[in-house]
Amino acid sequence: MRIALSVFFILSVLLTIESVAATSQKTQQLIDQYHSEKALWAVMLNAPRPRPLPDEPSQPAPPTKPNPPPNRPPNCPPPGGFPSDCIEAVCNQMSRFECDDRQDMLEVARACHNVNGDCIRTVCGKVSRFACDEKLELFEVTSMCRGLYDSSCIEYVCSRVSRFDCDELSEIREIAQQCR
Repeated sequence: MRIALSVFFILSVLLTIESVAATSQKTQQLIDQYHSEKALWAVMLNAPRPRPLPDEPSQPAPPTKPNPPPNRPPNCPPPGGFPSDCIEAVCNQMSRFECDDRQDMLEVARACHNVNGDCIRTVCGKVSRFACDEKLELFEVTSMCRGLYDSSCIEYVCSRVSRFDCDELSEIREIAQQCR
């Protein structure tokens, strides 16, 4: 009986030591995870913040390096197409019922001032169908395309980066801002 009790006592001590060692390893893993998350937050908090969006959606933010103006009178659309090309591109992305009365068309025409339809089609072709099918989303796209006379710069930049680096409106907005 004493031998059985001794063996039982020794086994219980060994199991206790083993469980304490396993708990210590788990505790060390949790501590390491905490420190890695803390380091990640420090990196994220010290990262440069993006510029805030302008308050007025009809006026784009000024570019960081101004480009020379095109060789045509101000507010004059290039040959081939503003704003009817833009209106067509916007209405093709929206539901048929969102572009069928006078008020809707006036809003779309106002948003399409100095916007190329090719840019609308390019941006909406790069993002998810559901990210470019409502009026407010499309007005955001027209705002980011305003002043870009073609979409070749956006196309080129997106062809050089990963598909996943050019599939959200926020990513394409940054590219369009630099293409001005």
